[in-house]
Amino acid sequence: MTRPAEPPIAGYSRAMYANWLWHRPLRLLVDAGEGLQLALGTSVFTPATVAITHGHSDHVLGLPGFAAARRFGKGAVTRPYDVLYPAGARGVEGMQRLLEDIWRGVDFPITWREMRDGAEHRLSPQHVLQAFAVAHVAGEPALGYRVLETRRRLKPAYAALPSAEIERLARDGRRDALMEPYHHVVFAHSGDAMPIDPDLARGADLLVHDATFLSTDDRREPIHATTGEALAVARDAGVAALVLHHLSIRYDRAEALPRLRAQLAESGFAGDCYWLDEGTITRL
Repeated sequence: MTRPAEPPIAGYSRAMYANWLWHRPLRLLVDAGEGLQLALGTSVFTPATVAITHGHSDHVLGLPGFAAARRFGKGAVTRPYDVLYPAGARGVEGMQRLLEDIWRGVDFPITWREMRDGAEHRLSPQHVLQAFAVAHVAGEPALGYRVLETRRRLKPAYAALPSAEIERLARDGRRDALMEPYHHVVFAHSGDAMPIDPDLARGADLLVHDATFLSTDDRREPIHATTGEALAVARDAGVAALVLHHLSIRYDRAEALPRLRAQLAESGFAGDCYWLDEGTITRL
């Protein structure tokens, strides 16, 4: 039996310290915790978009180092990129001012773009990034992001036709009339959040979801999801693969791993499941 391919990502997740995720095919970074530029190494010039979920320090303190590595390193120092962030995120605005203050007179090839619920940003001709509101800390604007890919499928009106008839119509030049465009979720990221609406990740190839707590008994405030809630979102959304991240530092890692695997077995989620902890992605 062929082992499923590993997800096309790299990242780091240590709650309250540093969080970032790199989706290589999409040239997309979600969040920018400390150490980002060192981990990317020579790939630091590859990202075209940095999407910040919220302004907390463990998600934004890597922005100055990343910007400096791209501007002063050996490579495509003038290659432009976009930094997307929730409108009103003071942590991101502070990083922008810091860049301007430390390196006065230096032009960085960054376009800063405020995002709100439902706002979109084009990644490529086939891919659009869409922001969605999430529940996190009161007073801190927070967003999740999903990437939609434009695809084509047979219109429902033709679905019951025999395949031979569909092929005949296509040969007669009616292929375009048979098909309709639709949006497929390639990638979704909850950021730091309570469980998201499964419809936001319906049928996604990959969902990265907050999984801070192993039990609801450990959660004092409704600002982070549990591992069980993240698994339920993935199950109900029918995603192909799930990455759990942001596990609280209160848990002993050796003890957490068997608990995560037991929760996965009980969840009913049938897709591939991984745990991102610090810089390691572990298949559960």
